[in-house]
Amino acid sequence: CHEQKNIIIIDFTNLLHNIMRFLLASWIAMQHQSSSPTVIVGLNGALQKRFVLQENAGLIPGDVHRAASVQAGVGGKGQDVAIALSCLEYGGTQLAEFIGSGAEGDFVYAALEDLLGSESMESLTVRPKSHMRTCTTIVSSDTSTELVEPSGAVTEDDINALFQKLEDQKEETAALCFMGSMPPNCPENMYGNIYQRVNKGSSTLCLVDSVNGLEDLFKAMADSPCKKAILKLNASELCRLAGVAKASNEADGVTLAELEKAVSAFLQKYQPATKSLSGLAITDGKYPAHLVALDTPSETTSLPAFKTYMIPVVDLSGKSSLLYPIGAGDTVAAGTLAAWRSYQMLSSSDETNCLDGEVQGALKSYLDSTEKITPDTDVQHMVSAFAFGLSCGSASCLKEENSVFDTKEALKLLNSMGSPKAL
Repeated sequence: CHEQKNIIIIDFTNLLHNIMRFLLASWIAMQHQSSSPTVIVGLNGALQKRFVLQENAGLIPGDVHRAASVQAGVGGKGQDVAIALSCLEYGGTQLAEFIGSGAEGDFVYAALEDLLGSESMESLTVRPKSHMRTCTTIVSSDTSTELVEPSGAVTEDDINALFQKLEDQKEETAALCFMGSMPPNCPENMYGNIYQRVNKGSSTLCLVDSVNGLEDLFKAMADSPCKKAILKLNASELCRLAGVAKASNEADGVTLAELEKAVSAFLQKYQPATKSLSGLAITDGKYPAHLVALDTPSETTSLPAFKTYMIPVVDLSGKSSLLYPIGAGDTVAAGTLAAWRSYQMLSSSDETNCLDGEVQGALKSYLDSTEKITPDTDVQHMVSAFAFGLSCGSASCLKEENSVFDTKEALKLLNSMGSPKAL
């Protein structure tokens, strides 16, 4: 009899937990029901496993390692953005994605359904027959090591199914985000094709955090009425794309001369970017980040003039003995997009802002510091949004799960970052 009572209590607890998760997802959606959707393109999702070594144990190649714990969750850059946006209680998120078959795919789909709701998942998710990959993070006392499996291939039918779902979208998209790589069999112009099919307006924001398919994507963006777009990447990625060598290795910070040379070479190589991008948001690990604001090219020049702004980052060395950087860059993208959207919505009285009052207040305070470095409101918004994204990324390094962070911690870090500077 005593055994039976325990079973009933456990079942009730699980039921209550699921109900609370459903109600939270529904509440977030209702808070932002007047807002247009934000579409996150995350084609290459994964089941994310964390293999956490025992305390004070380092990762030694060739040795036997015993885990203190093993955890499973959602992986993939676009999926990380959705998770980070949920931490900000940012509603209206839809994921354009392929979620493979098998137990791994079913687990990821169910987890995202809990997070975003059934309607959101059904709208833009395609389930290929190929198996879903697993990515494993080995967390040791001094570092995190990522093991990435190859993705299952998608078919032409899978791709066309996703295109059809995008074309069936009725609401105008408020913000669009392209994240990471593509699974095998996706054509090089996949992102450009997706961009053309998304229902956009002249005020739609776009953030790109990928080095794949850029040429075709920039061409599609250049032909669009949407002229607010940011390319987010790290300094080493920028230098590789531009064909500019860094004097130091990847772990060391980029110099201003290297950075500006790389920006010029990048714009020369990717000419359509000059007509489609508003700025480049460039991270550099523990070193200061930079926002490069692009002017519109004149009739007499092929390349736009640009202005560089330096944004300090927070030193986390005293915050925790163990940091979890996997997914931090994706969190930067999420925070940047959310803040950028919030700034845009401040001028609209008929829409509920996408972020809560406390975050809006912190964003307004940081925005005041940018008035000293530029009179251009659009640039002020980009610099401030990127700074908030950086604070969210730093906060996520303090949490074990990918791209999960505490909003109040992110606001504390934002307040301690220091003011941006025009270079």
